Amino acid sequence: MEDVDIRFFLAFLAPTLGFLAWFVKRLIDDEREERRRRKQQDSLVRALFAEIDFNTRDMERFLKRSPSEADLLKRFREDRALIPHITDARHTEIYRTRISEVHNIADGALHQTVNFYGLLEKIRVQIEGVQQPSYLTLSPESRVKVIALIIESASDAAACGQELLGSLAQDHRALGLERFRFDDARSLAELAVQRVELEGKIDAFRRGRHSD
Repeated sequence: MEDVDIRFFLAFLAPTLGFLAWFVKRLIDDEREERRRRKQQDSLVRALFAEIDFNTRDMERFLKRSPSEADLLKRFREDRALIPHITDARHTEIYRTRISEVHNIADGALHQTVNFYGLLEKIRVQIEGVQQPSYLTLSPESRVKVIALIIESASDAAACGQELLGSLAQDHRALGLERFRFDDARSLAELAVQRVELEGKIDAFRRGRHSD
């Protein structure tokens, strides 16, 4: 009778232990996957923050260096062949390649993120308009209005970027996100350093994706 009880106990214990082993393994695998997902998300947040910061800083620098409308009008009247040199230096790779995941990291800032990159695209189109031969056929007054429109869009983008960076830093406080420190007296050198740092974050982000 005792042997029968032991066999019954063992028959009951074996599948129970098997289930417990499977359950524990499942918990470990789930925890490992969650850590991987969080690490990847944190990497994406940092890269997106750096990209938005760079673009916002570029808008701020453009606004500080833009001449007044009166000065522009004077220059256009003096030189009908003058075409303002406006460079489109946007970085949008992180946003473009991971747009489907933005809603997972932006929280309440999703609308701001979409609007910010939409403004950058709008500015790109406006700058292309200045570079068209038809731009020179406009009157000096109309050409000033075109540049004023770009400045207005840059102002909107800078304001949106500043608010967006604040929202991301608030939503992801554990990451200690901070804007790049910028000295306007050394704007060109500082902007070049920021560009290198951004490109480094993008490269690290790419390597992280390929290693998954």
